[in-house]
Amino acid sequence: MEQIAILSANGQPADLTTAQQILLFEKKAGQTWVERKAFPFALLLAANTVQLRDQVRNLITKLDGCRIIAGRSINGLAYHVLDRMGLHIFEISELNSNVLQGIWDDVEKSEIRPYEDEKVPLSPTPVAEGIYYLDFIRLQQLHPEISSKRALQPFLQNTPFNRLNLLCSHLPLWFQDPAYKKQYSLRTKKYGGNLLVSISRRTCKEE
Repeated sequence: MEQIAILSANGQPADLTTAQQILLFEKKAGQTWVERKAFPFALLLAANTVQLRDQVRNLITKLDGCRIIAGRSINGLAYHVLDRMGLHIFEISELNSNVLQGIWDDVEKSEIRPYEDEKVPLSPTPVAEGIYYLDFIRLQQLHPEISSKRALQPFLQNTPFNRLNLLCSHLPLWFQDPAYKKQYSLRTKKYGGNLLVSISRRTCKEE
């Protein structure tokens, strides 16, 4: 069944800060898009990071399996949570059947799921002597159940390395833990819309 969730205020597309409800549209084979369900929604922007994540995850549980969400603007941490949970995210300025069908057509064209058999490393792999690389963005696209801790911590604990280059959407929060800050040196730079993080072990001089 084709389903799309819309962030809405007064029946029009809204952003995360102004949305008052979620409209869930669906279309059965040979039929037109219809609104099947609507429920209140308001994001508490004063919430801390953990509470914000919980709000977004709670929203996902109410979508009845819908994997597409659209609104006037979806960004920040909420965008990353939705993206990492495997949802397709769209920004729209109006709401009608043509817009909904255009979203659905775009998803069908770009859908990653048919390529789940693609071999993607589940942990960093060597690219040169002492240098490793992991595309964590691609890994999570194909395996959203694998967290950054699961992908990286066994490697950090068990593999001698000079440098690990990590492509990600944002720096994993657990790297801010004092124990990791003391042990590892991090350098970051923008890589398109993402982040390339170079991780190396601190030397005695750096400590």
